[in-house]
Amino acid sequence: MLEAFHMREKSHLIVTGTARSGTTALTHLLNAHEQVCVGIERFKFRYLLENDYSPEFLSRARFFRFEEADTNQLPARRPMLRDVYRTMEQKWDTARVVGDKVPDMAPILEDFLEQNPDFKCIYILRNIKDVALSWQRRADRPRDRWPRAKGFAAACTRWEEHTRIFHDMLARGRHRSRILVLDHDAIYTPEAKTVLAIRAFLDLEPSTAFTEAWHKNMEFVAARREQERGIPRQHLKAYRATDGQYGRLLRKYARTSLPLWAERLAPETGC
Repeated sequence: MLEAFHMREKSHLIVTGTARSGTTALTHLLNAHEQVCVGIERFKFRYLLENDYSPEFLSRARFFRFEEADTNQLPARRPMLRDVYRTMEQKWDTARVVGDKVPDMAPILEDFLEQNPDFKCIYILRNIKDVALSWQRRADRPRDRWPRAKGFAAACTRWEEHTRIFHDMLARGRHRSRILVLDHDAIYTPEAKTVLAIRAFLDLEPSTAFTEAWHKNMEFVAARREQERGIPRQHLKAYRATDGQYGRLLRKYARTSLPLWAERLAPETGC
């Protein structure tokens, strides 16, 4: 049975969401599964700057041939990525799902999916407050390469724009069956059926490592919630001016659709 499963053609995946929405943590969670290989902004320059969505990027030879024009997330410059890609290289041949994680793809996502009809997409949504506070923390760090201008107000503008664009694309319905929307504020809770939903969406087998990674993420998010702080006064105007209607609609959709995906594997006892 396992041999037959591994012989099936690989499916392709793009993971996205507004920057600082938890895309990296989600990607590490996905990569904990033995049948998944998702890059860390592997081709973000190609996608975002050149609008080059070639499916050839996900061939084994090209995926592990890093070029300066691909991304700034290069293992040669970021030692922490070396183990990530080394592990992917070891399991690539038997992987069921291969893909990439690139934030901020909402404006080009519809074109991307049109040009790659075999791709699925996981879109993660996070509340505007946490996204904007995260942008501001990055902007305030003296040695961080994050642009100083990309602070709280800029995050509000980006978040509003992306939620509107993504909502409208989803409402058109053309690619809805190929998209799983995850609410960051709900997927790491004890009652969430996140593991089953993702497995059903990507057609993955049960994985102890995947389930354990989800539990670790849940514990981390719970600890962060205990340290939550309010919005500094100087940012309240930008926060209150942000149109959150599309984010609320997407959150409702995410929380409604996730259990429906999970129900497809409900008879199973394992995760």
